[in-house]
Amino acid sequence: MLMGKMDGNPNINLLSCKPASFHLLRFFLFGSSDIVKFLILSASHGEGHNTAARNVRDAILSESPYAEVHVMDLFGIALPHLNHWIQRCYSLAINQFTFLWKVAFLAFDREGTVEATLPFLGLVKRELNRQIEKLGPDIIISTYPLYSFLIRGVRKHSEAAQVPFVTVVTDSTMINSVWYRYPSDAFVVADASTARVLSSHGVAIRRIHVLGFPVSLDFENIVPLPQSTPPPWKILFLPSTRVTHSLRVARLLLALPDIYLTILSGKHPHVAETIRARLNSERLRTFSWTKQVPQLLASHHLFIGKAGGAITQEAIAAQCPMVVSHFVPGQEEGNIQLIEEAKIGILAAGSVTNIGNAVVRAFSEDAILWKFWKKNIVKVSYPSASRKIAKLLLKMAVFSSL
Repeated sequence: MLMGKMDGNPNINLLSCKPASFHLLRFFLFGSSDIVKFLILSASHGEGHNTAARNVRDAILSESPYAEVHVMDLFGIALPHLNHWIQRCYSLAINQFTFLWKVAFLAFDREGTVEATLPFLGLVKRELNRQIEKLGPDIIISTYPLYSFLIRGVRKHSEAAQVPFVTVVTDSTMINSVWYRYPSDAFVVADASTARVLSSHGVAIRRIHVLGFPVSLDFENIVPLPQSTPPPWKILFLPSTRVTHSLRVARLLLALPDIYLTILSGKHPHVAETIRARLNSERLRTFSWTKQVPQLLASHHLFIGKAGGAITQEAIAAQCPMVVSHFVPGQEEGNIQLIEEAKIGILAAGSVTNIGNAVVRAFSEDAILWKFWKKNIVKVSYPSASRKIAKLLLKMAVFSSL
């Protein structure tokens, strides 16, 4: 991990102290063990940002009884109607017009694009300033890249904003420059490859913390399938919104020997319902929505689905190798690069046949390829990432308030 000592406190090693010790330090120095306030900023543009924000919040509250945590989507607060429209356009782009999202991704990667949105971001900036003045946080955490641009302006005239600002990067490997173009006091990244990207673009190594993606604390308690687990092969399939395509994938997988298929349709229950109605098999289970995603990933040999930031990192945390069936050009290409570089799965997008061939390859010859993926995924799995991130944030927050 890339970490160091807190600036201005050369004799205190942040990593050697437990969170509770910092509360005792405050008590002895000031006769007070006041609540430590956290402001976590997110946005409802994709699942990864909100997932990360919620998991960091839960980990902070688990680590400290003195924490007060506020999670906010300031775009939804300041621009409710426009934000709703943006969410709909985003969903439409990533599901049906992916080339448009690729264009938008590349546009934001160029300096000047964010600045051009100032007429809209001005309202969000004012809301950010208002919330900081109202809450008086000891630390501000962002799981969405545009907030680092906004906090820079707020800090120019707000004393309350002169607290540590930490960016939790929810993308991996091939990340948009908007994540690091504007300064943060610390960057939390999911892996060493992402850390190298930031470092190569001028971010000081002492500000980069490789702690993993903040998955749910439930991942700490799961028991992944061992590498020696024999068939039948259990596959967890998260289909796209295209019912016909998903039905063809399910039919093909069930035609393979020794395959048990679990379909998790998430926010699109009609997909699972249609597949269940069309395919009557004892080797098929369907879930419209469940909170048991960590347990499902850990109990299956293989995950087939989209290369989304959150689900990819959750599969890695559960040590469940991946077959990528589809992805959003731009931000999710980095997740594919991560999967291929770590050798923990394979890209099989483009056709139903590609997916079927990938599964056959994984489990042929006594599952030699799957066992290779399984061995490698242990090396990059961070099931306790949220707790490690919470400990770092607690220490930074307490020191900033001394």
